[in-house]
Amino acid sequence: MTAPESVLPRGAVRGRLRGELLLGLAVFGLYSLVVMLPEEARARAAREHGRLVYDLERVLGIDVERTLNGWLAGQPVWRVLANYEYAITYLAAALGLLAWLYLRHPERYRTARNAFVLLNLGGIACFALFPVMPPRFMADLGFVDTVRLGRTWGSWGSPMVEHADRYAAVPSLHMAWTLWVGVELARVSARRWVQGLNAAHVVVTGYVIMATANHYLLDAVAAVPLVAAAVFVAERTTPPAGAVRVRAPDAFFLAVETADAPQHAGGVIMLDTSRDAVERADLVRVVGERLDRLPRFRQRLSAPDRRRPVWRDHPEIDWSWHVVERDVDGMGGLRDLIAGIQSAPLPRDRPLWRMFLVRGAAPGRTTVVFLMHHVVADGVGVVAQAVALMEPRPADEDGGPARPRLGRLREAAATVAGRTRTSRVPRTSGAFASSTTSGSSSPPILPTSSFSIAVRFAGVGSSQRRNTRSRRR
Repeated sequence: MTAPESVLPRGAVRGRLRGELLLGLAVFGLYSLVVMLPEEARARAAREHGRLVYDLERVLGIDVERTLNGWLAGQPVWRVLANYEYAITYLAAALGLLAWLYLRHPERYRTARNAFVLLNLGGIACFALFPVMPPRFMADLGFVDTVRLGRTWGSWGSPMVEHADRYAAVPSLHMAWTLWVGVELARVSARRWVQGLNAAHVVVTGYVIMATANHYLLDAVAAVPLVAAAVFVAERTTPPAGAVRVRAPDAFFLAVETADAPQHAGGVIMLDTSRDAVERADLVRVVGERLDRLPRFRQRLSAPDRRRPVWRDHPEIDWSWHVVERDVDGMGGLRDLIAGIQSAPLPRDRPLWRMFLVRGAAPGRTTVVFLMHHVVADGVGVVAQAVALMEPRPADEDGGPARPRLGRLREAAATVAGRTRTSRVPRTSGAFASSTTSGSSSPPILPTSSFSIAVRFAGVGSSQRRNTRSRRR
């Protein structure tokens, strides 16, 4: 994680429209490939499978399709309306919902789109592996092809769309699309009348697909688990809108981290508090006021899966854990404290940072020790986080000249307390950011306001890598 990425949040994205259209064309291309499979073999298998489905319904006593189809075939007006309903409404509802989510609910769009793509891919796989002939093509069973009978222009199954897959009965994508629309409307808490209208559409679609002899009842039933599985997978694999997936170089530190080799960086800031004391509440207030500028300070990693985790907003900051007070006995006690906190990995069920307000390292001095996981910030990123956290707010944010936010920290000075190498810290492997001042045995105290710091940080890990390269030469 570099300095800009560690401080500046990224905006939510919903995907470019061109990319969304290309994805839709790719799915339709797969569907077209299934249609191009050898016709004769598919027709023979589809007829056998169609009889199998119908015989199963008769055994279960749910073969209602022929009754519904026989009534509709004798009603010219209703027959034409049903044919057009079958051809148009499911398509208009699904595409309309996608457009609405894209424009009005971008935070939900990607998950909904992924579920829609998955259910279509599942349907296409079924069409290829288990083709089923619709009842309207099986006149020997007593079904009437209402599309041919009514000569409905442009309807599904009419000469205008002869390229459509004739053997795509199981599962019913018409029913799957309308059910998916209902799920997504519920997810975004759409108005009740809208959800009620869609519920009526689901019922009408269920009736129409059977009355027009395009599907069996079991085709509609098969759509339910298809939609459920697609939504389930999409919910668990689609990062939330605006979420940032951990970059591969940063994920490396997560992969190699163990209990004996924690992977975090950190630093030490020494404050001149000889005149005004610094309390833990002051530090909590400063950090709290800057959280809007530090997204990783209010985010945690998602549960690991097969892919790299993503950053998710943490519901509530546990200040009692993230900002802690400690008392030590001199610089030796400070070193022992740093050794202890550096040797323990940061838990991943919360934001990956921690601060310690330490007293007793030196007279008139209060020390701030901070830790950040390498996935939050590298050596340079630690500097960016610290500067964003400690520097005074610009004048235009307060409506006046820049001034300290903490009255008791006037003229407090901060500097990094020497270079801390991991060789001095038992069982530590993280790079602890630090600073040195040329020609000085102890760090100088620079007059500053608030927590403003003027220091030079250097990651221990980078110096170790340089030493390693030198030894190799």
